[in-house]
Amino acid sequence: MLLTDSDILDIDQQRLCLVYEEWPRFFKDAAKFSCELNQLPDFYNSVVLCGMGGSATSCDILQDLLCSSSTIPVTVIRGHKMPYNVNERSLVIVNSISGNTRETILNMQEATAREAEVICISSGGKLQEEANRIGHKHITIPNLSLPRASLPFLLMPSLRLIRPLLRESIEEEILLIHNNLSRVFKSISVTVAYQCNVAKRIASFFDNSNVFCFTSPYLLSAGTRFKNSLNENAKVHCVRESILEASHNEIVPFTFNDGTSPSKVLLLRWVKDSSLVNERFNEVKRFFNEIGQPVMELISSEESLINAILASIYILDYATIYMAISRNVDPSPTPAIDILKKMRF
Repeated sequence: MLLTDSDILDIDQQRLCLVYEEWPRFFKDAAKFSCELNQLPDFYNSVVLCGMGGSATSCDILQDLLCSSSTIPVTVIRGHKMPYNVNERSLVIVNSISGNTRETILNMQEATAREAEVICISSGGKLQEEANRIGHKHITIPNLSLPRASLPFLLMPSLRLIRPLLRESIEEEILLIHNNLSRVFKSISVTVAYQCNVAKRIASFFDNSNVFCFTSPYLLSAGTRFKNSLNENAKVHCVRESILEASHNEIVPFTFNDGTSPSKVLLLRWVKDSSLVNERFNEVKRFFNEIGQPVMELISSEESLINAILASIYILDYATIYMAISRNVDPSPTPAIDILKKMRF
């Protein structure tokens, strides 16, 4: 995959690649945003994380962290219905880059009616107006024009918020994010040759095939983000599933593929996967090799979960941009979403 600066400038009209180049710095800047919970950790009996589209990635990441290191149940809401169990001892974090997402505004309103502690994160809009009117805390972040590119500013304030709810401190891991992503960038940037660039190799591997991503249970948020970025950047469909669940259902159709609908599989693994997960990955990989199914692995070597997730997302997001450019598609516009938005007014 020979992508030149000229290719990027000609096809990436809104300069999405340039925004992603700044991610390490954005994460460093976003770490300065702070907000504290109203109560001590033992007060909360549930955490609800609300977001849609690109604004929901931070919710998925927080869910992975809380599920791995907290005794407090956590739910991610992509929609407008608040769980029935939300009450005055619930923490509800509402995310919307624009601040005008209808579903998340409804989430905030319903959580308010349940007397939950509500904290909003947006660049302004109606969400900030409503939060200020009601008296909820609101964290104002920059608007980078595309929600999926704004992940650093959505995620970092939320990480600060949930730190007290985790059994082990992640402060050291948070401080490493900037350096780790800077290191990753040096291996996936446009100037890095195909042979040494894992993001370009992933993009080339999938080409025009149907995409399947089977993930470590610890990296579900990274797998979901890959699916969403394939949809929005590369404009292609993707099936994402945990490797454990996929081995009970998603793998079945592969034995009936007659080649008329070519598909390729990415196995997204973590160096600290459990023995059960590693065994399942190896079994599925061996099965795919036996039936001639093309498969590629991406193994995150980061020791901390948050850095494993973010490094995987950074690599895979770049891969989706390279896929778009190699297909002569501008990765930024999402015309179908724009059409639906116009229908609402």
